Amino acid sequence: MVENLSKTESLRQSLRIFGESTGYELFQYTGIPVDCVASLLQYDVAQGLIVKGWKGKRRSYQLALGSPKKVKKYHRDPASYRNAVPVLVESIERRFIYIAVQATELEKNDDFFEAIKLWMKAAGLAALDINADYCRRRANYCQAAVDRGWSNLNNGGTA
Repeated sequence: MVENLSKTESLRQSLRIFGESTGYELFQYTGIPVDCVASLLQYDVAQGLIVKGWKGKRRSYQLALGSPKKVKKYHRDPASYRNAVPVLVESIERRFIYIAVQATELEKNDDFFEAIKLWMKAAGLAALDINADYCRRRANYCQAAVDRGWSNLNNGGTA
């Protein structure tokens, strides 16, 4: 008589028989698709019945030794953050984006003279070299536009 097992139970049995196995090995033993193995074993991992590990670059699963322990999840105490004062911290990355957007808007309005200042300020705040180079190139373009007289005279351009 053939025993009818659930998918999770067949994964557990193959881990009992073969020991530590990767998702692909469990697929070969049971026929359960590799992308379903992790979700089927998730409850057992949370209960401490199965331990996750690594075999080279691949995730492996193994039955836990000893008595299963419930994995404790950290929950914030409501009192610890209920009375916390919100602090607005303006990060450098946000300021960079904000200033770059302002410079772009000035360019669209043909105010190249003011855009030069903002592009140089954004270049100083850029975290990546490629962003700093881009800002300097935009500032050079704006300078060339001012030199050619393209700047809007009403907004302080010197053309």
